[in-house]
Amino acid sequence: MPHFRSISLGFWVPAGSRDEDDSNNGITHLIEHLIFKGTGSRSYKDIAVKFDSMGAEFNAFTDKENCCVYADFIDENLKECLELLLDIVSNPSFLTEHIKTEKKVVLEEIKIMEDNPSDILLNHFYSQIFNGHPLSLPILGTRKILRKINKKIINSYFFEKFGLGNMVISAAGNIEHNRLVKMIRKYTEEIRPGEQSADIIKSPVPANGKGSRSIYNSKSKAVHICLGGLGCDRSSNERYPLSLFTTLFGGSMSSRLFQKIREDEGLAYSISANNIQYKDTGLLFIYAASSAKNVSKILMLVKEEIEDIRENGVTAEELERARENIKGSIVLSVEDISSRMFRLGKTLLFDKKVLTINQILKKIDKITVLDINNIVEKYFYPENLSTVILGKNMKGVRQ
Repeated sequence: MPHFRSISLGFWVPAGSRDEDDSNNGITHLIEHLIFKGTGSRSYKDIAVKFDSMGAEFNAFTDKENCCVYADFIDENLKECLELLLDIVSNPSFLTEHIKTEKKVVLEEIKIMEDNPSDILLNHFYSQIFNGHPLSLPILGTRKILRKINKKIINSYFFEKFGLGNMVISAAGNIEHNRLVKMIRKYTEEIRPGEQSADIIKSPVPANGKGSRSIYNSKSKAVHICLGGLGCDRSSNERYPLSLFTTLFGGSMSSRLFQKIREDEGLAYSISANNIQYKDTGLLFIYAASSAKNVSKILMLVKEEIEDIRENGVTAEELERARENIKGSIVLSVEDISSRMFRLGKTLLFDKKVLTINQILKKIDKITVLDINNIVEKYFYPENLSTVILGKNMKGVRQ
């Protein structure tokens, strides 16, 4: 993107909470914190001062299947930022005192998460749908398990999962591909690449979450609802039709659920439909937040809309509106260098190839009303949808 004066550069690690188990849950996220606490040649203050002196914005995040460390900076600082990021991701010190301090920070982060009802709800929903599956594990881990993770466990997990041989490096902005490749080769000559691990082992997704219902007590004044089930994986041909359906069903202001539940009935401020794809499975869910007195009616209206679509199908007008909506979102997202870097990195990490924007738009243009109706028939069978409710005094709620 030569008309930009900035670069977004990210290191993508194919490790996340689904690579963990009940003995080390939360370790990927903890390491994401620890790598900024110092390296063999830099203290955590040295790292912060170096980034700030270049006017760079740096951060990291952990997800279910990956961890990403990245920085956005002025193009003239490419050499310095690349060298610094490589030092951070390949040579963290993992000092005992830093592990102790950063555990306390993560425990505070868990407290913040627990103050957010929608985050708690989604964790419960993952646990219900993926019961016993690695995807059910929370990204932040738990207090009990975090306290047991020590330096030996951290070093072993880092050595196995965070080798450069496993990583994808993506960049967007005023940067030439060949120049970046040459610089990376130069700066990694003396860095151990690590063993290249196999792709994520596909664990069978349990079926015992289908059609189940759970209610959790909460201090929140609003009641939060999640209704959904399993979706498709990243490689599925149903990926784009499913995204189009969730858009027309509850993903925009003109969607069925937004218009019916918020605009017509005034029952909820928040109402949406989403779907997420993973390497071997997926998740789709409808989310709403409202007063306790409205919960039963919201659930009834959602199921009525699903039944209406199952019986009568979606209209061509709905499909076209959703198609243009999602195409617009895709095109607008690549105007931002960070969003483009994220798309390139995550797609290459999991799909091994990157489709151009035009290729994706063509796939979306080919989707028909029949494709959407087939999606609804397969994934939105009412008896298979599970419900999780978080709120006060919910014993009287009916579905």
